[in-house]
Amino acid sequence: MPPIVKRRKLSDLTVGDTTELLYKLEEFRSNLDEGDEDLPASLIDTLQELHDKLEDVKHTSFSKVDPMTLLSLKISSGPLFLISDKRREVENLGLAETPGCLPIDTTRFLISLVRGHVATVTEAGCRILINMLLLRVVSVMCPGDTTVNIIPEFPLPRTTFNRDSGKCSFIGVVDFLVTKLPARYTEYLLGDPTTALANPGYIEGPMTSNIFEAKRDNVRATLPRAAIAAASYCQLQGLSAVRGVVTSGEQWVFFVYEGHTDSTGLVRSSPEYTLGRNLEGLALVLGLLRDSIDNANNSDYTFFTTT
Repeated sequence: MPPIVKRRKLSDLTVGDTTELLYKLEEFRSNLDEGDEDLPASLIDTLQELHDKLEDVKHTSFSKVDPMTLLSLKISSGPLFLISDKRREVENLGLAETPGCLPIDTTRFLISLVRGHVATVTEAGCRILINMLLLRVVSVMCPGDTTVNIIPEFPLPRTTFNRDSGKCSFIGVVDFLVTKLPARYTEYLLGDPTTALANPGYIEGPMTSNIFEAKRDNVRATLPRAAIAAASYCQLQGLSAVRGVVTSGEQWVFFVYEGHTDSTGLVRSSPEYTLGRNLEGLALVLGLLRDSIDNANNSDYTFFTTT
């Protein structure tokens, strides 16, 4: 029995698929003898119609982004290496306490509680664990005139990119957007985050954001999706860089997206760090989270090197 082939619609194609199909279509047309009497009369017109449809602005959901999408948008990839001499420093940052924060011992207890009573076989379950770490970091960073806020399921409007292969646009939802801004705007932001962040000119003072994507397993496979979300956010906000994280709650990968003036981009990512069976990796993850939020739009790392 022949295998069942899943048929796809044009709307299901990723940017990478579309670029490849356009190339093959052009190659096929260039090899045709348009004066051949055996050619169906409507073939050339049909091929041109298909070409025009493919060349139209391609609307792609973040969930359908794959590594080929990054290549088609000329977004290259590179590594981040933790500086070994700074590991203790970043762990101390993760363990630091401030008045009124969620204590590290309580954080450990809550993580153990989640591990013992929450099914993390779905992304919804994983997010409960992610919430524990984010709340710990938020509580440590909030004293003073600035505050850190967590916005789950933040929608990004359609963002169009112009490339040599044509126009393409992306739309989707960021699992978590973590913002840092003057404390007096907290109520305004949390009351209507979509409107507030669509009009950043009404917020006086520094405002930064991080992209967080949740993935139950194979965390690194989520990186292309997160990178495109970061690129879209940069274009919408007029930023040159934004840091982000992809995580299952247990595994954490830190990255930074940089947009260049020639319309290319670069995403650099760390190795995968785990909390560990006995939470031996917790301090490191918390420290890197805090540094990422503190330097959300800075592509120069304190604790990582690129070589």
